[in-house]
Amino acid sequence: MVGGLGWGNSRAGPRPGRRMRTIASDLDVEIRNGVGAPGSARRAVRRLADRLPQARLEGLQLMVSELVTNSVRHAGMGPDGHIRVRVRLAHDTIRLEVTDGGPGFVPPRLEPSVYSESGWGLYLVDQISDRWGVRSRPTTCVWLELDARSS
Repeated sequence: MVGGLGWGNSRAGPRPGRRMRTIASDLDVEIRNGVGAPGSARRAVRRLADRLPQARLEGLQLMVSELVTNSVRHAGMGPDGHIRVRVRLAHDTIRLEVTDGGPGFVPPRLEPSVYSESGWGLYLVDQISDRWGVRSRPTTCVWLELDARSS
């Protein structure tokens, strides 16, 4: 969907509003905006190490780092801004949400040039996640889902 309501890949079909039966505590943290935010987000996700297969944990850490970096660079928040990182674990799905106070956006073309120094974050999310999208209004939330398989 486009137009501020949401956008994302449809490789496996969207599951908007789907209730998830959690098998572990949700991770829900607010991180102060700034250059240290991606590292803080990776460390927060690392708390789930005993609940996720190593490959899934590493993929989740990469994606949270990329999405939080995008929030820091593009949301237009000052140093007092915060970025919310939520992870929900269910028996079949891992869901990550990164929310900021930015104005929202329509994702750009997802094939950065090999010579590009930026523009890789959403491309990686698209390649690694099973589903993802963007919700805007009143805040911006980029969400993704990983099937809970171990590979």
